[in-house]
Amino acid sequence: MENNIRTEKIMESLVGLQKAGAPDFFYTRLLGKMQNEMEPGKKTSFLLRPAFITTALSIVFIINIFSLTQLNKQPSTKAAVQSNTPADIESFATAYDLNAESVYE
Repeated sequence: MENNIRTEKIMESLVGLQKAGAPDFFYTRLLGKMQNEMEPGKKTSFLLRPAFITTALSIVFIINIFSLTQLNKQPSTKAAVQSNTPADIESFATAYDLNAESVYE
């Protein structure tokens, strides 16, 4: 008997239910958005445009040329020093430019 009462309460609670509906023109707007996303070539990134790529590569090329010309202008400071005398600390410091005076002296 108790099961019948419980079942009747559940059935009475379902009396006021209605089918859920979408807002007006929902499907039309949804289809429009999906079609915009599927169109190829519509949204190209700024970084992928040919004008930007050409400009960026030109700048890199110019920087490379400039750095190569500056590298060739610098004098060669490494000179091979060969002597038959044994190396001591002073000659090592001179060879590696470690003779700089201390700030505390």
